[in-house]
Amino acid sequence: MSHPVKPAPRPLATPDFLALGETPTIGPLRACASLAGGRIDTSAAQADPAIAPLIEAAGLVFLFRYGVLVTVGAENDAIVGLVEALKPHIADPTTLNERESAHIEHDPGAHDNIGSEGQIRLADLGRERLTLVAIVLARSVALARDEFLLWDAFDRIAPLVTDLQENGRARLPIRSAMRLVGNVLAARHRIIGTAQVDERPDLLWDHPELDRLYARLEAEYELKERADVVQRKLDALGGFTEALLDIVRDKRAFRVEIAIIALIAFEAALSLFALLAR
Repeated sequence: MSHPVKPAPRPLATPDFLALGETPTIGPLRACASLAGGRIDTSAAQADPAIAPLIEAAGLVFLFRYGVLVTVGAENDAIVGLVEALKPHIADPTTLNERESAHIEHDPGAHDNIGSEGQIRLADLGRERLTLVAIVLARSVALARDEFLLWDAFDRIAPLVTDLQENGRARLPIRSAMRLVGNVLAARHRIIGTAQVDERPDLLWDHPELDRLYARLEAEYELKERADVVQRKLDALGGFTEALLDIVRDKRAFRVEIAIIALIAFEAALSLFALLAR
């Protein structure tokens, strides 16, 4: 007697991510978030026939549009292979080796808590709970990227700040100053365009019973505190960009003034020469 084949779970798609594959039945599990790049074209990745077998081998996979891949139950080799296969669908691939991993234990009596060594104990291994874990890990990795971009931006402007402090003026050429403005603005654009880590996941609107789990995960990875620091640094970076643009305007205005003075002096010299030649 033949038994009906259990249908595979349908891909879970939201505005932020796409979930593919199935949860491994053998535990304990390891969830791993990997930074892949600036953005992932999840629709193209889902339609790519070369990726389907890699998803099947990896287990449960979440593709976040802001450039993060999260696997549940995959080995390192499977993760590396999946990231490599996704490259055609990744905008602005990164060289940063940012990863965040966590061990997941199925403990029906644990009431969804975090162990003393950071292991995540879940009452069940249902898709909803694992999705929350994936969201938190992905946001933590996205924050790590933002923190690096901010550090890099402040590192770039440090020599100019020192110049202003020691000499009272910026000796940076206009072209170099504008290039610095472009780098700072690019960093701000990348950060602002990524994950909104302080927003409540949409999943909780349909599953309010998981609010406590999300709060514990959010606290464990310090998402809110780190997001607040990133925002304060972004605000400071915005203020510095305005100051830098003012410096560029002043330099250009000074050049114009010098040009006008030189032109007036040249005209005066011509007039004097004409008078002397009479």
